This record gives sequence, structure tokens and C-alpha cells, in this order.
Amino acid sequence: MTQSEVLDRPSPGAPPRLAPGTELLGEYQDTAYEDPRFIIRRVDGQVMQVPRLLYRLAGSLDGRHAEQVAADLSAELDRELTADQVTFLVEQRLRPAGIVAPDPADVGEAGVPAPQAPVRADPLLALRHRAGVIPASVTWRIAGFFRPLFTRPVWLALVTAFLAVDVWIVAQGDVLGRMESAVVDVARQPGLILALLGLTVVFTAFHECGHVTACRYGGAHPGEVGVGLYLVWPAFYSRVTDSYRLDRVGRLRTDLGGVYFNTIAMLALGLCYLGTGEPWLIIALVTMHTQTAWQFLPNLRMDGYYILADLVGVPELFGFVGPAVRSLLPRRPPHPLLRRLRPGARRVILLWVALIVPTLFAWLVAVLVAVPQLLPAAWQASLEYVRHLDADARSGDVLATTLGVLQLFLLALPWIGLVLVVWSLASLVVRRPVALVAGTSAVRWAGRVGAAHRAAARRVLAAVGLSGLGVLLLLRVASVAWSHPATAAELRLVDGAWAALHGVDGATAGSSERLLGLQVAGYAWLTGAFGRHDTLLAGAREVAVVASVVLVVVLLVVARSRGVRPLAVALLLLGVLVTGPAVTVLATVGSGLVGTAWAAVGVLTLIRSRRPVMGALGIAAVAVGVATEPLVAVPLAVGVGLLLAGAAEPGRSPARHTIGPRHAAHGPAQGDTRSWLGVLLVLPIAALVATVPGGPADLPLDGPERAVLLLLAAVAVGVGLSSRDLRPVAAAAGAAAVLAAVPWRGAGPALPVVVVAVVLLGVLVAAAWTGSPSAGRPHPLLRGAVVLSALVVVGTGALFLPVSGQTPPHRQLAAWIEGPASAGGTVAVPAGLWGDLLRDGVPADRLARAGSGSTVVADWTVTVGGSTAVAPPVAAFGGGPAGLAVSAGTAAGGSGSGPSVD
Repeated sequence: MTQSEVLDRPSPGAPPRLAPGTELLGEYQDTAYEDPRFIIRRVDGQVMQVPRLLYRLAGSLDGRHAEQVAADLSAELDRELTADQVTFLVEQRLRPAGIVAPDPADVGEAGVPAPQAPVRADPLLALRHRAGVIPASVTWRIAGFFRPLFTRPVWLALVTAFLAVDVWIVAQGDVLGRMESAVVDVARQPGLILALLGLTVVFTAFHECGHVTACRYGGAHPGEVGVGLYLVWPAFYSRVTDSYRLDRVGRLRTDLGGVYFNTIAMLALGLCYLGTGEPWLIIALVTMHTQTAWQFLPNLRMDGYYILADLVGVPELFGFVGPAVRSLLPRRPPHPLLRRLRPGARRVILLWVALIVPTLFAWLVAVLVAVPQLLPAAWQASLEYVRHLDADARSGDVLATTLGVLQLFLLALPWIGLVLVVWSLASLVVRRPVALVAGTSAVRWAGRVGAAHRAAARRVLAAVGLSGLGVLLLLRVASVAWSHPATAAELRLVDGAWAALHGVDGATAGSSERLLGLQVAGYAWLTGAFGRHDTLLAGAREVAVVASVVLVVVLLVVARSRGVRPLAVALLLLGVLVTGPAVTVLATVGSGLVGTAWAAVGVLTLIRSRRPVMGALGIAAVAVGVATEPLVAVPLAVGVGLLLAGAAEPGRSPARHTIGPRHAAHGPAQGDTRSWLGVLLVLPIAALVATVPGGPADLPLDGPERAVLLLLAAVAVGVGLSSRDLRPVAAAAGAAAVLAAVPWRGAGPALPVVVVAVVLLGVLVAAAWTGSPSAGRPHPLLRGAVVLSALVVVGTGALFLPVSGQTPPHRQLAAWIEGPASAGGTVAVPAGLWGDLLRDGVPADRLARAGSGSTVVADWTVTVGGSTAVAPPVAAFGGGPAGLAVSAGTAAGGSGSGPSVD
């Protein structure tokens, strides 16, 4: 924008005003500049220094028109200013910096001001990746509690005591020998390592308390305290930018406050060492002394950097690196920014730049040279560590595996920080060329033409990415479905489905298993699934893959309707994809998975439908799901009951993320009596239906894998219960988790309900966290703890890989049965083989299912995994866990002979 464009712009109806929350801090005292500088702080905490003219102009934006402001500033500053010049300064200098409130002329159609992108500082080597933990209101109280420590008698006494204790410890002699003994003790007692890490974290947080206390003691207002990733190290930080309003002594007190609190901590630790004589405490003391000395280095943004900056009188030393380097080149005049400084400050800054730039360059070269050598060693060490974790996972030690995954995440933090540092440096290198290219007319024209299509392109890219992740998840589910060993319930299901499809006597099963068998038989009749695979089990598991497809589609529809960001949905899908126990549950065909898919479709139809016909179809789908697996009714009843109870609360309006039919009325018509009557009707009916017998207990997962899913459910339910709007869904997920944790017949069918409920709850949590304003979101520490816990549990689940099995050689067995070796006798076969042999052409009257009454008169008995009889088998097919062995049955008198087939 040029000055002529600003002057030609129509004057808005209302004069410009200072942006709400902007604070004029006053003159920057003891400055190194020749001319005085003034400090302004925006509402987001960004602090900027401006000359006197802009500072006075910002203070004049109180509703007066440009003509009056120009007249008042001309009289105050003794210089002539026109209204056009004032308008230019406001539009070209103050408004882009975010100091001026949005222009009423820029208000959008919805009455909301158009979003602005104010200029933000991007200082070199700043702490960019951070999150506040302790809010400013709490740090103000903490600073008030520790404020007496900065009175002169107290700090003199404490510093003197610290020096005395240090001298006393050194005077005892043989410090190196005591440290060697302490190292041996720590190596023998690994628990001491955790104690040292805990002390380091506590004392580092105490260090930040020193900064905020010194800031308040000087008369400024400290901000929040948080954590972040500085370069490659985890770090604490405290926002004390308000200390710029203080004089040099106040700013230096704030800079040294952390080191002063370090001396207090080391004094307490030294007294503990002298009192107890514990050798490991001296390691903590030496570590703290080293960290405190490290703080005084002025080459990174630590205490020493800010101490030097305040001694010189400039708020940002790294801002002078570029001008100073160009000024140090031969036959180059001093940069204009340096000419504004006093001569003494200019010489100090030039000396600092002359020392710091080669140092940082040497560090960068050393890192770039060392990384290619360190990466292979680190990769091999990581693989070895993962092998140990895999051994813990195979042994079923969930606790050791989880702690190991957590440690692996912590070890990865420095490498993540290194990647971020390299990315930042690369951004600095390419920023200027990109800015030059972007400033050309052709690029600007292309940007204007393509601006309308970028949003559509992002939506298409998000849809393609989410679809790709969904397809990858389904491909892995299908891969596990074709190879995972069958459960006893699946074998009974396959035999029953084949029997129902061909009109022969099937296996005895409960009501839910019979209904599921009919659904599998109907699917096989429609699609020919039983004829596409080597075993009937693989064909039946196509139903599990189809149910997984339905659940993924429902998840994507719910996420789209709730406005969840595609990245959050992608992370949820990726978490399910890498979690082995979750994939195993989705790949196992059972009443729980199929019933959950029916219920999910029905609930989604009820939520999104406005027509009664679709509502009836949704109710029918839920009914089919409950009939397929009655336990599905329990979480549904809990969720619906809490929704009805929440709707009955007086004065409560429906929340944005509450799940409920679109046509449902929310208002006084839903009174307490009607709502609680619905609860009383739904819960007993669901409990009665859930007691319908359905066969013996059968789990698709072993104990450790089930424990991983239950841990993940505990994290999700805990987060959901912390939000009032998500409590119905969280309670439903918790009810499913309880059903899966109790050792009873319903534990197996409840596992798919747990997986689906946890993923759905994750979608709603992501919608609540990303869709609500920042003030309404949970505390960053809570969000970080939840994300870290979920990552650790998902990483643990990734180590529990699905088990692969072999296909029994049923075709070879069928050839033996129809051959002369079997002498036309009856063969007793275990569940699962019965249907495969019938499909292979063996007559039904030649087979007897294991466990039926006809087994006692069978001429031959088939066992899987080898013969259990004392005599050698008559025939053997294959080997290993999937091998088949034929032995003589009761009708053959316990003896017989036949060929052995390998």
C-alpha cells in the first residue's frame, strides 16, 4: 500500500481507536538508543518498541478524528502534522502491527470483523514450540508468596549461606572420589535416576518462579509459566515481558531472579547432603551448579543473553546480527540501525556479534558433521531398544512395555527438536528468495486468481487423505482377517452359517449366534463369499471387513458433521491402524462387531434424519443391532439415559457437540417426569435383553492385548467425563469397557463396542477442543497429558502385533475320507472343519461334528495340531498347529491302519 492509496481511501464513518487490550507501557528506560524509545504491548502479549511520534499517536486514538489528532500532536511535539499524514501513519504503521482496532468498514456479512494478520516478531533462536501451564493469575499469587525473598536482608543472608555451604562441602576434600562413589550407587540403584530427574524438573520450575517473583517485586505483572521445546531440549519458560516497563535495575533483577532461586535450591540441597551424607545428592548438586553456570552463556536465549541485553540497553540483541555483520564487512558503512545507538553500546554489540556468529556457525557445522555418524548408531540403539520392548510385549508384560514406550518418546524429543531447528534454519534461508519471487506481478496475479480455489483444493486434499487412511485401515483389517487364528465362537458360527445356507443340521448356538449365522449365510448367498476363499472362515470374515467399512464411514460422517479438523480424524484413524489389538478385534467376525455396526448406522440415521420414515429405519437398524448382540443395548441405554437426564436440567441449552436427533425438541416441554420416565423404561429393558444367553465365554484377544484396549478406553473415558457435554458418550464407552473387563461371557462381544466407542469419543473430544474458543478448552497441561497418554498406549498397542495362523489342509483330509483308506467310515471332525469338508464334497452322513452325540460311534477322529492318542495316527496331513491327525475312533475298536500323508 502506497501513501497515495492511503490518502485516496474513503474515510470511514468512525475514527480509528486503539485495539482493546493494547497497553502503552511508557518509555524504555536506560536505553542504548540516541533517541528515546517507547514500549507498546498488544493484547496477545507481543511487545514492540516505537519512536515517540508513533507512541503519542497511539495514545491519541481515543475516538478523535484525524484533523483533531494532527492538531493536538503538532502542539505537543512542536512539529507540523496534517490529517493525511496521521491517516497514513495509522493505516501504514499502526494497523498492520495490530495496535488499531478493526475498521467498522471491514465488518463481514455476519457482523464479525474480518480477521486480521498483525505483524508478529520472529526472533532468531526463540522458543517457538511451547504451551502455557500456569496462568498469569496463579503466577501472580506465587510471586506474591515468594516476594519477601527479594528484600535486601533476606537475599544477602541466603546468598551468604549458599557460599558458606559450598565452601564447607569443598573443604571436606576428595570431591571427585565422592562423585565416583555416587555414580556407582546410582548405577546399582536405577530408582535414583528417577529421583535425579524429578529433582531437576522441580528445581527448573522453581527457577521460573524466581523470574516471575522478581518481575512482580519490581512493579510489573508477570504472565504465564509453561513448557516448551527449545532447540533440542525440553524447557520451562516464564512470560515476563511486562518488565520492559521497569528501569535497568528492575530488568536485571528479573533476569537474575531465576539464578537467585537456583542458589536457594542448591542451599537446601547442600544442607540435605551435609545432614544425610547421601552420595547421590552430590551428583544433584554438581548438576545444578553446571546448569546455573550454563544460564550465564549469552549465545543462546538464556538468562545470560537477557542480562547482556539489559546491560547494553536494547531489548533484542539478535535483531542486530544482520546489520552488525554487514557493518563489519570491509569498506561498508555502519548500518542505519547501528547508527541510532550510542557509541559504547554499538561497540559492545559489534563485539558480541563478532564472537557469537562464529560460535553458532561452529556449533551448526559440528552438528551437521556429527549427525550422519550419530544417526546410524542412534537407529541401531533404537532398534535394539524396540526389540527389548517387543520381548516385553510378547511376554505379556503390559506395564514394562508401556513404561518403555514412554521412555522411547522422551528419548525422541531431542531428535524432534533437531528436526525443528533444521527446518527453522531452512526457512530463514529460503524466506528472502521466496519473498522476492512472491513480490513479482505474475505471482501476485496468480495468487489473486487461485485464491478462490485454494480452499476447495484443501478440502479435496483432506478428503483424499482421510479416504486413503481409511482404505489402509481396512486393508490391514482384511489382511489380519485372512490370517488370524479362529476363535471357538467363529468356528461354531461358520458351521452354523453353512448349515443354514444348505439346509442341514447346524451347531447348537444361542439366539444372538443364530441371528448372526443367518446374516453371514445371507451375505454368503448374495455375494458367494464362501466360494472365494480357501476356508469358510475367511469367507465369513468378509462380514467383519464389511462391518469395519460401515464403522469407518460412520466415523467420517460424524467427524464431518461435527466440524472436526481433518488432521485430528487422520490421527485417530492412524491410531487404530497401528494398534494391533484394535485391528484384531475388527478383523474377527462376531456378534459384537456386527451388532455395533448395525447400531451405529441406526443411531447416525436418527441423528441426521428429519423424516419419520428414516427415523423408523434407524430404529429398525438399532433393533437389529441389539438383537444381534444384546450387550449393545447397555452402552446405548446409558448414553440415552444421561442425554434425557441432561435435557431435563432446568435452564440448560443443547450443547454444540451433544448427539441427538435434529428434530428433537429442547425446551420446557421435556420436563423432569418425562425424561426420567424414559430413563426408567430404557434401562430395565436393555438390562433384560442383555441377559439373553449366547454361548460360552470366548475372547478374540489374550489378557495383555485386552489390557491395552482397556487402558486406552480408560484414558478416553476420563477425558470425556471431564467435559459436561460429552458425559453421555463417555458413560456409554465406560459401560462398554466395564462389560469387556468383567470375566464373563459378554467380555468378548463387548470388545468391538469398546473400540468403536473410544474412537467416537475421540472424534467428539477433538471437535470440542478444536471447535470451542481458547478460553473454553481444557488446560494445556491436561491436553498435553491426555495426548501423551494416548500416544504411549497406542505405541504399546503397536507392539502387540496380530497373530498369524496357518490354514488346515482340509482338502487333503477330504481326499482321504473319500478314498479307500477310510473304508467308508464316519469321521468325527472339530468345529470349523465340518463346513470346509462339506464344501470339499464330503457327504454329510460321513461326518460327525465334535461334541455331538454321533461322535461316540465315529470310525475315525480328526484332531488339529497332532494326535492326542497314545497310538500313532493313522494318517497325518501337514504339521505344526494347523496339522491334522486321523486316529481310530470308538467304532473301529481303537485300532486301524492307513497311509501317512505329509
